[in-house]
Amino acid sequence: MITGHWEVVVVGGRIAGACTAWALAPYAERVLVLDASRPTAFWPQQSTWDRSGNLAWAELGLLETVLACGAPRTYGDTQRIGDDVVERVYPREDAHSFRMSVPREVLDPALLAAARGRGNVTVRRPARVRDLTIDAGRVRGVTVRHGAVDSEVTCDLLVLADGRLSRNAERVGASAYRVVESPWFALLAYYENLPLPTDRSYFSLQDRSVLISTPCGDKQWCVAVDLHQSLIDETGRHPARSYERMVRDDPYLGPAVAVGRRTTSIGGAGRMRMLRRPMSGPGWCLVGDAGYHLDPVTAQGTRAAVVTARILRDRIAGAGRVAGADLTGLTGERDAALDDDWAYTEQIVRA
Repeated sequence: MITGHWEVVVVGGRIAGACTAWALAPYAERVLVLDASRPTAFWPQQSTWDRSGNLAWAELGLLETVLACGAPRTYGDTQRIGDDVVERVYPREDAHSFRMSVPREVLDPALLAAARGRGNVTVRRPARVRDLTIDAGRVRGVTVRHGAVDSEVTCDLLVLADGRLSRNAERVGASAYRVVESPWFALLAYYENLPLPTDRSYFSLQDRSVLISTPCGDKQWCVAVDLHQSLIDETGRHPARSYERMVRDDPYLGPAVAVGRRTTSIGGAGRMRMLRRPMSGPGWCLVGDAGYHLDPVTAQGTRAAVVTARILRDRIAGAGRVAGADLTGLTGERDAALDDDWAYTEQIVRA
């Protein structure tokens, strides 16, 4: 049963939600994570980060968890810009100086397992929030549908980590105050047994498209394509057909995928909005894409999710416990911490 009182209720059990549950567990007696997806779902999403992301994982105490996911560390890349090819080596500043890519269906369960391992974190999935209890302008609890049964729970803090399309964010009054429409369409698929190096990535930057190959597991690669909407309109091809053609015709990846094997369908999304919502209010807080969504074209979303979880953790840690913690001012703190990521991504989106 999930009735009763929980110090923290986290809606969403993926990167941001799992990280937040992990981070807040030491300051609460009971933490409840509600996730609408099923454990076996395939998510056509990739999580990629560089040195700054490694430092963020370490600061949250989850670096060993993500390293245990088994993805190779990359220390350089091959870049094709037009017909010119450049080999790059990443600066070796310290032990965190590498890039890493992990499929979300590997990373997210690992983070959720780490949170559950705290001992006071309970996970229910698939579970969906049907309504919020708001009294005197403050969130007091939620109505949860789990196993065809509705349950009422109360909480000191409701954390929304349910993505950029969060309906619950609108329910608490967290309307977007900054929005940037993106013309990019992102697609990816996974391959195995490609005759490619496992310590470096590949980028092909062409007219209105980016093709990326990254090693992401044992004999596994993620191949992603970002397409500008104008290119889709001009060619008239379905984005998945354009993906197949670009991968096949690429002089570096084409021969490799002809030898290897694609193991998943081609998935993705397009024309997503970058947005910022307030991070906190009376009895609630937004982490990850629910409050701060960056277009995936620059691969900054993972770090943003981890940083927002850490910012909330630090505020709660300062108070020593969840109940009664002052969460005012978190929006400005988050925006300042992620301003460079936003500016960089917006520049690419508007180009």
